[in-house]
Amino acid sequence: MKKRLTCISLALLIALVLMFGTSCSSSGDLSMSKDVDKMLEFTSEATDKAEAVAYKLAYDEKLADDSTGFRTAGSDAEHRAADYLAKEFEKIGLSDVKKEAVTVDKWQFNEAYMTVNYTDQDGKKKTFKLDNMVSYAAQGTKQLGGDYTNLDIVDMGMGTEADYRKYYKANNCENMEGKIVLVGVDQWNEVWIDGPYMEAAVQKAAAIISYPIDGYAKYNDDTLNMQDICAPDMKLPCTSITKNDAKKVQEIIKSGKDIAAKLYVDNEVGSQNGTSYNVVGTIKGTENTGQRIIVAGHYDKYFNGFEDDCTAVGLTAGIAKAIIDSAYKPANDIVFIAHAAEEWGRFDTSTDWAIGSWEMITTAHPEWQGSTLALINFEMPSVDSFNKNGVMRTTYEAGEIGKNLLSSDLLSGVKSFYEDGVVVKNDDQEIPRTDGISYQFQGVPVFMPRQEDRTEWTQNRYHTPKDDNNVEDTKKDGVHSKELLEYQLSLYSALAMYIDGSPALELDLNSRCDDFEAAVKDTEKYATKESVETYKKALTDLREAAAKNLEKAKSINADYEAAYKAEDEDAMKAARAQGVEHNKKSLTAFKYVQDEFMGLADYGDVELHHKGLQNNLDLYGDVVEALSDGKITEEDVWLAAAINGYYENYAYLFSDEVCALSNSLLMNDKVKSNWGSGKMTLAIKDSWKTTKNMYAQWNKGVTDAAEYRKFVDEYKGYMDILKKELQKYVNSETEAMGQLESML
Repeated sequence: MKKRLTCISLALLIALVLMFGTSCSSSGDLSMSKDVDKMLEFTSEATDKAEAVAYKLAYDEKLADDSTGFRTAGSDAEHRAADYLAKEFEKIGLSDVKKEAVTVDKWQFNEAYMTVNYTDQDGKKKTFKLDNMVSYAAQGTKQLGGDYTNLDIVDMGMGTEADYRKYYKANNCENMEGKIVLVGVDQWNEVWIDGPYMEAAVQKAAAIISYPIDGYAKYNDDTLNMQDICAPDMKLPCTSITKNDAKKVQEIIKSGKDIAAKLYVDNEVGSQNGTSYNVVGTIKGTENTGQRIIVAGHYDKYFNGFEDDCTAVGLTAGIAKAIIDSAYKPANDIVFIAHAAEEWGRFDTSTDWAIGSWEMITTAHPEWQGSTLALINFEMPSVDSFNKNGVMRTTYEAGEIGKNLLSSDLLSGVKSFYEDGVVVKNDDQEIPRTDGISYQFQGVPVFMPRQEDRTEWTQNRYHTPKDDNNVEDTKKDGVHSKELLEYQLSLYSALAMYIDGSPALELDLNSRCDDFEAAVKDTEKYATKESVETYKKALTDLREAAAKNLEKAKSINADYEAAYKAEDEDAMKAARAQGVEHNKKSLTAFKYVQDEFMGLADYGDVELHHKGLQNNLDLYGDVVEALSDGKITEEDVWLAAAINGYYENYAYLFSDEVCALSNSLLMNDKVKSNWGSGKMTLAIKDSWKTTKNMYAQWNKGVTDAAEYRKFVDEYKGYMDILKKELQKYVNSETEAMGQLESML
């Protein structure tokens, strides 16, 4: 045991540390500094390993379901990839390597093609073979049985209800039996594939073939695109082809005669019939804290999936290698996970992704809740989109930790990949689009590097065969960068070690209070003034408790750093023990926030419950005002599209059956265990009926405001219902703030 300082000298040292900053971020000689420096000596070799794993996962045909490269939920390829990753984790030196089985809806795409026989304008018999076709998570012709030969093909525009009605009127028919519908989709600006897919099923089409008309797959017109289907199993083949191939089919439809198409799709899907494996390996902690830090990415993919998400899994493995090779001995377990079934894994829900991770934290390891310090999650971590700033995304409460790391000297020896460095954005905004949401909703703070969404790279390459390592046209949209990958490896390895080396997790619940304060702005329009004032008073009290909680964490860490400098192992152990107890309280409070306050304003926006309702009330109010101020305009009748997180938009496009299905999916009526289950705070599921009737009135050419009064009254009725619900939330949130204060 090291020689101990006297109580007086130790107290003096602690006082000095507190005087010059209670956070352990400001020192150039932190307790983990030497360990981080040592780790940084191994980042080059670790990056080579990360690249090797990424290339193997992306391009080894044995690790894909078919020649397109797909590796989907519960598929044979996903199982083979799990075996490969388990072996790699063992080679790296991780312990307790396991394949953790979780239940998913299986999806395995094997093959799809279409042959079209027709007579051209000159009377010649011709055949067009379309091989470049992929299937969504929908039943295949092979699985459904029946005769998918001698089918007609109809160009159905965007596949809206109006498109079908127009066709029926022109062709004197009632449904699409015996016909394949060709539909163009813009999933960036217009509608997701679920709308056209469900509408085709409602209209009794034999199958739907979709192609991108804009939005995604903009690399060129020969680029395929694939997304999650966010729908029930409609027992209808649903495939995707390129824009150029769609043009060829359209030309056949336009000028050909005697068209007879044969569609073949081998696509295995099912309900809760699949097993996915989350591959796990651990660097065991040395201090028996019962805590862990998780580092993760997902290994299911569309096409090559080099960036989404093979490089992420490679980075996860590379971080493990760098830390192990440096001989770092963490206090807490550091757990490395390659998650399965992130892209898709469940029918009957609008939140059909992040299923492997949800099952991991809720079914396989519920004991991780309340004892996991952080999830460091990766999605597309090495795309260089030519930004001057890098972005570290975190949950609200975790931003303090990221900022402290970046302001410390731990990475002083690492040249930033970004000209203007890395900024921390702690606002929950990106987290629902990744596995991070599964963990956050179960009480785990999340960190991840994230390029800004809606970049050119995303429009051009995301979920297409162009998600690869090809460097052509790099100045056009972005490119894989090994240098960026190494920088991310250095930064997030250091983050894991920084969190591990700090006994107390410095969660800043005041940052979440900022979110609460912003949410109550203008709430008096809908709730009583007294209740809003009580809310604000509870928030003020909560801020004081949150500040003390953070101060306590910093004090524990300062004690630890002082003891480290004094070489006082007993005091270090005491601070570590204090940190463990403090973390239990802080993580319990973090989970309580997720349980009692946070919901979903639509399928992907995390929002305070009453704020989600308030957003909708504002939208209903805008519609009421627009329909009540005189002559009705087209802009007025389209305002309602934004209601329910733009799910109301379907009222303008699709049939009653599809609108009802869509809202059921949004509310997770059929799926009780899913990160979106019980989280939707929208109280009105059926206002689409009013919107649909209003739009029908407009399509009749009616512009007299008096003719819209009944719709105004119906919208006002919805507002009255929501106001009551919002008031309940304001009251419950106020009470929950009091409970949270006492917990801190």
